[in-house]
Amino acid sequence: MQIIAPPHGPRMLILSASISDMESIFQENIPRATEKRKREHRTGRWLLQEGLKKWGFHNLSNLEVRRTKERAPYLQWIEGTWQRSPLPDISISHCENAAVVCLIESGFHVGIDIEPSDRTIQTNAFDMMAKGEELEMLRIQPEKALEVWTKKEAIQKAKKLGMHMNPREINLNDLDLKLVTFTKDDLLISIAWQRVTEVSENPEDLLIKEIRSKMLENPEFKVGC
Repeated sequence: MQIIAPPHGPRMLILSASISDMESIFQENIPRATEKRKREHRTGRWLLQEGLKKWGFHNLSNLEVRRTKERAPYLQWIEGTWQRSPLPDISISHCENAAVVCLIESGFHVGIDIEPSDRTIQTNAFDMMAKGEELEMLRIQPEKALEVWTKKEAIQKAKKLGMHMNPREINLNDLDLKLVTFTKDDLLISIAWQRVTEVSENPEDLLIKEIRSKMLENPEFKVGC
């Protein structure tokens, strides 16, 4: 496992590791996946587990990884633990032989994508990721395609939309988030992050709000013990 220096900005932790047979309390059961995909998944979830320890979480049994309807992973306190401490946002990526995880402080969303720096994207895939002037640029400078691809993947993840966000519609010259791309060893890494405008609430938060509202409406309202 290796710590990668994060870009300047909010608190962030980036860890990488070679794909291998890891075990994690956060791994999902994906029986239909290939063995290669399972190993990638387990390595990514193991990195998440180790990253949370380095972040300062000592009892991980109170945490779980949930997914949005767009399948974006996020952390949540397990219902019934009544934990309300802010949780970092997370993003995981993997390529041929490596996996990375990125954690960012509460109040931000993050997306990370990695690819082997020597990977070549076929020209017949350009029109699936770009259009207009950007597409023409890629046809003239195909060596820029990999960087464009990782940037757009990172943005899709930071927006928590994945492929529900059409990469052809992402204008890299007009962004409402931060975006950094760099090379580390043999990996090309893109990281995107933005402030969160809405904070999701778990059922316990909603219950506390409801009780407080009733207490304000009716001074005689009491909670039974």
